[in-house]
Amino acid sequence: MQAEEMKEKATMKSEQPPRILWIALGALFVLSLAQGIYAVRLNYRVNEIGNKLDTSIATQGEAVQKLAQNMDLADSEIQGSVQQAANRFAKTETELQRAQQVQARQRKETEEQLASQLGELREVQTVTQGTLGSLSTDFSGVKQEVTQTKEELATTRSELQRMIGDLGVQSDLIAHNRTELAELRQFGEREYFEFDLRKNKTPVRFGPVSLHLRKTDVKRQKYTLHLIADDRTIEKKDKTSNEPVQFYQDGYRQPTEIVVNQIHKDRIVGYVSVPKQGEGRTAQTALRGGLPPKPL
Repeated sequence: MQAEEMKEKATMKSEQPPRILWIALGALFVLSLAQGIYAVRLNYRVNEIGNKLDTSIATQGEAVQKLAQNMDLADSEIQGSVQQAANRFAKTETELQRAQQVQARQRKETEEQLASQLGELREVQTVTQGTLGSLSTDFSGVKQEVTQTKEELATTRSELQRMIGDLGVQSDLIAHNRTELAELRQFGEREYFEFDLRKNKTPVRFGPVSLHLRKTDVKRQKYTLHLIADDRTIEKKDKTSNEPVQFYQDGYRQPTEIVVNQIHKDRIVGYVSVPKQGEGRTAQTALRGGLPPKPL
């Protein structure tokens, strides 16, 4: 009985597959599934990398093509610049040759002109040497005339009078008529402006001053006038004929003088004497009521 039970268990045990086999099959299935998933993902990754590589290659191909175009363009520009430089150099060389020819021609013409002028100068020198003797004689005559003129001027100066002006300042030489006034002009020390002034409503300008005759006294030979200079008006009252009427202008150390030679009814005749050595208008030497300017 026991032997049959044992035999039956052994038969049942041999008919059922072993458990380890099922485990092995399960592990193999899982491994196959994992390999399939990995293969799918690997294939996807490879495709993705391939697409990126294709895109990069295409982009680089475009860049290379654009670079090649730029190089072709640059090469064309360089060739054009080289050609232009060669043309410019050829033109410059031609102009330089032309300039050298012009310079040579001008040098030749200048040398010929100098030779001609030198010949003319030699001829003039010959003629001049022949006339030096006569010129020397003429110069001696002129020198004597100048000496004589100086002596006459010195005599005239001694004949002319000097007077004390109305400001108490020693005046310049006084002329009593037009002849003496012409002699004063020859000295060249002052400027003279003649006037024939009549009594009027408005002043009349003579040189740097304006004069306005107010009244005359023929019997006493006196006159009164207003003088306007440097925007100032000064009254000179009861002045006599041939009296130096003095006043100072801006920029002058010497006084300007008015001399009346003739006094008529409502009319005087004379001249204005102005020093030539004006010292500019930097010094404030205004009229100051007719007083001389203060020293700077």
